[in-house]
Amino acid sequence: MSEVRPGVSGVRPGRLRRSGRVRWISLGVACGVAVLVAVLATSGPASQVSEGSPLIGKRAPAIDGRSLLGTGHVELSSFSGKWVLVNFAASWCFPCRQEMPQLQAFEQQHAQTGNGVILSVAYDEGDVSNLVSYLRSQHATWPAVDDGSAVVNYGVGTIPESFLIDPQGTVVAKYVSGVVAAQLDAVMTKASGGLG
Repeated sequence: MSEVRPGVSGVRPGRLRRSGRVRWISLGVACGVAVLVAVLATSGPASQVSEGSPLIGKRAPAIDGRSLLGTGHVELSSFSGKWVLVNFAASWCFPCRQEMPQLQAFEQQHAQTGNGVILSVAYDEGDVSNLVSYLRSQHATWPAVDDGSAVVNYGVGTIPESFLIDPQGTVVAKYVSGVVAAQLDAVMTKASGGLG
């Protein structure tokens, strides 16, 4: 039987050292995770061109649905003769919010020349009203649509995900994890033979 001295709780000194060590290790891991989350949260969009989409080089699937920021319907085919960036988004998507300045830069540049447009598509049908509020709060002037079949037809798995469509209606690139306006312009210029 172990002897308990007056004023000592009965816990062995070795256990106190181990539990203190566990606390310090746990605190260190928590700090490391917090730093990683902070770095990821403050970094800009990490645009990646995806080579794996079966849509690249093929005619873009139709998009047709009710307008989210206006009245009536919006159809992808109505933008024939222009570059179209089809952007799937939701209000709850943090990376979608991170890419917003890049979308705005692209839209502003191409609104002047009239050769390109963004078409936002609601990814989550349960989020449509929140997406509308978000786009309005960001002063998005480009068309947005609710077409539930587009998510399936484009094979969208995660968002943000975007497809760049040339003036003839062919998908030339797929972007995951956000877009960068300069990269979009570079692809457009290259595909147009330097004409942008």
